[in-house]
Amino acid sequence: MVTMGTDKRMCAAGEEFEECDRTTLSQIIQGNTIPTMVVNKDHICTHWNRAMENLTGHPAEEVVGTNRQWIAFYSRPRPIMADLVIDNRQDEIMRLYKHNCKRSALIEGAYEAEAFFSEKGETGKWIFFTAAPIKGPDGNITGSIETIWDVTESKHLQHEREGHIRQLSTLWSISSALNTSLDIEERSRIAVDKIITNLDIDSAAIYLREKKSDFRVVYSSGYSRNFCPAGSKVGPESIIGKVAREGKTVIFEKVTTENAPYREFAFNEKLLSAVYFPLISKEEIFGVIMVSSHVSQQFAAEDKNLLEIIGNLISTAIENAILHHQAKLFSKSLERKVEEKAKELEESYLELRRSEERYRTMFDADPNPIFIMDISTFKILDINTTALNCYGYSRNEFLAMNFLDLGCDKDPELMEELKNISSSRSNFYPKRIHERKGGDYFYVNIHISPVRFMERDFLIATTTDITENVEKEAQLIQAGKMATLGTMAAGMAHEINQPLNVIQVCADFFIKTLKRNGEINNLELITMADEIRSNVQRAAEIINHMREFARQSKAVSGELNINEPIRDVFKVLGQQLRVHEIKLELDLDDTLPPVLADHNRLEQVFINLVTNAMDSLDKKGETENRRWSKFLKIKSFYENGQVVVSVFDNGTGIPDDIIDKIFDPFFTTKEIGKGTGLGMSISYGIVKDYGGTITVKSRPGENAIFELRFPVTS
Repeated sequence: MVTMGTDKRMCAAGEEFEECDRTTLSQIIQGNTIPTMVVNKDHICTHWNRAMENLTGHPAEEVVGTNRQWIAFYSRPRPIMADLVIDNRQDEIMRLYKHNCKRSALIEGAYEAEAFFSEKGETGKWIFFTAAPIKGPDGNITGSIETIWDVTESKHLQHEREGHIRQLSTLWSISSALNTSLDIEERSRIAVDKIITNLDIDSAAIYLREKKSDFRVVYSSGYSRNFCPAGSKVGPESIIGKVAREGKTVIFEKVTTENAPYREFAFNEKLLSAVYFPLISKEEIFGVIMVSSHVSQQFAAEDKNLLEIIGNLISTAIENAILHHQAKLFSKSLERKVEEKAKELEESYLELRRSEERYRTMFDADPNPIFIMDISTFKILDINTTALNCYGYSRNEFLAMNFLDLGCDKDPELMEELKNISSSRSNFYPKRIHERKGGDYFYVNIHISPVRFMERDFLIATTTDITENVEKEAQLIQAGKMATLGTMAAGMAHEINQPLNVIQVCADFFIKTLKRNGEINNLELITMADEIRSNVQRAAEIINHMREFARQSKAVSGELNINEPIRDVFKVLGQQLRVHEIKLELDLDDTLPPVLADHNRLEQVFINLVTNAMDSLDKKGETENRRWSKFLKIKSFYENGQVVVSVFDNGTGIPDDIIDKIFDPFFTTKEIGKGTGLGMSISYGIVKDYGGTITVKSRPGENAIFELRFPVTS
């Protein structure tokens, strides 16, 4: 009977412990600023936090307790990544998300992917999401947790940069290819093929003027066999004749049977969009280019401008080929005529050079430095004028350099990433340090995209000077330090006052003894001198530490044991904690691997967290009627390839209605004049700069825990 009673009590205790775990998990997820959901092994959604509600527009009541978590992403039922992770359906994950999916490098069994959801927002959203398994004590999967991020804005910026680079590479590719032959047919073929290859269309044709105002198809590609084949003719009353007469570009978008330029266009070929632009010499319009697509599309303003520039390149190239062909037909007896045509040919070459100069002008007019380099050796092959002005090197000096020579210490991390660069997208490398001629360093963001022309692979890189932004960030961080030093002034005064009191006592002892003509034995003299020396050293250490903390740090990083800035915090705040009757517990793992960070900046982060904890504990002490023990604990440990630091206090906690705002700039709950609202925002920015994360969990009225995670050095 005693054994049965004990078993019942143990079962009841176990159920109470599990319920506590579930409550803690719910609070952690609900307090997370990242949109998060949890699905159990039966594919029932158990958690759907506020951030998820805000992003998807679906309240938790609509999803929690059901298997309808798909409604936030899809119009009909289908498994989300969390469902597939629970069932360990690796092949299905890769099939559904294809090349936009990969395994997580941090969590075993987890996946991450990126997808576009056209029904989200006004114009659709790009969403990055991760799903990781939740395992029980026995190692079996009991559920899955999925987080999502809205990356639409960064994708738009990336697309704009890729579009600009694509235009430059398109013009360069077409211009280079057209110079490989002087034959009319060959140049027409090259022009059509390059247009189709480099632009988002599937068909094109070139018409040249014949006698009696008729036009002949010189070359076409992408159409059915009977639609505008090479050699076929069209009359002056066609759309080709209209474009040639008016000399203006004509655009057809979203073609229907009612607005098609002619019957065969829509009925036989089923073309849905097209652009016709004239080929113009200095004397007349001698041809027309048709660029078309079997899918409906909108031609943006930049597309039209690009097509006009391409038209100028092709006009000059084909006219040049025509003149060259005509020159070959003249006999030696027509010397004067040959000379005239040769002059025209020279003028055509001049026009071609002018066209190339227009391309070069676009290249040089870009406000950012642009580098074209070899994809294997990273040797610089060409640069624009902005690069010359920005870096201070001459063109010949640049052409003798490797792109990596511009970086600080050759940037070995960037070298490894360039060796494995993807050919399908633009690559972004933020906050790299480059060096100007003469040794001046500055910060840049780097965009690099691969291009291919003339059967060779190249890289196009643009660098954007962000030194001013980095300096402003440093100034903001420095302002935060000054505010922090102000709040610590009383504690520092007390820390320095203690060694001064000891020195004062020793000095008084010497004076009184000497006034009484007393003698001081050697032991007393040595003891007093030793006390004076040790307290002078203590005061000097405090002053030197505060001087070091107050200096303006740079946004650079080196290998660092994270316990060092944590311990240094209490050189200046230790006495304040004792005055405020706060019990401190440091549980620091001395075997932690190093992280890449700056000691000074991380110390500022931990000072902000400790002073906020002190304010919270004092505030709770003012409102509590009972005596209670103020407690602050800082713990460091290693977990899943990361160095983790948690800062716990049993103060007032953070209310649910403001926990999502605490990292916002200028947000503060303190009285006017007692807080700037910059401390937590600056701390968040510093941690993010070093590749880390900072999150907060809280039980309002009971406690708060800040958790910082940093990747270890490789």
